[in-house]
Amino acid sequence: MGFVAISLLWLAGSGCSSSAVGDPCVPEAVPAGGFLASETYLETSSVQCATRVCLVRGLMGDPNNLQPECSKDVEDEPSTCVSEMDVERSVYCSCRCGAPAESGLPTCDCPGGFNCEEVLETGGDGLRGSYCVKDPLAEVEQ
Repeated sequence: MGFVAISLLWLAGSGCSSSAVGDPCVPEAVPAGGFLASETYLETSSVQCATRVCLVRGLMGDPNNLQPECSKDVEDEPSTCVSEMDVERSVYCSCRCGAPAESGLPTCDCPGGFNCEEVLETGGDGLRGSYCVKDPLAEVEQ
């Protein structure tokens, strides 16, 4: 009986895979009009990521508005649509790889294909610091 219960618990737990740095995520809150390509956005309570950090960097538009063909050239109506490739390149799980020395908070090591870059210079110790971001040169090599 004990073995069956342990097996069932293992099977139930194995259905949920944990996300690591680079895994896809979708931010729960999207600014009106979508994200701006010039900004980096951090969602630090993302349940989709084992690291709890969903990062949006270099995305112009709304990741919930995927379109196979997306024209951003219309002057009268700014488009929030994005391609699947834009989302794959710009929205992913991350972790904080550098924190202010006085914070004493843990940091992570960035995996291959990612660089540790300062993202937030202001804010509380729990957010301020560097995060793992995709290396644009690694994307070109793939």
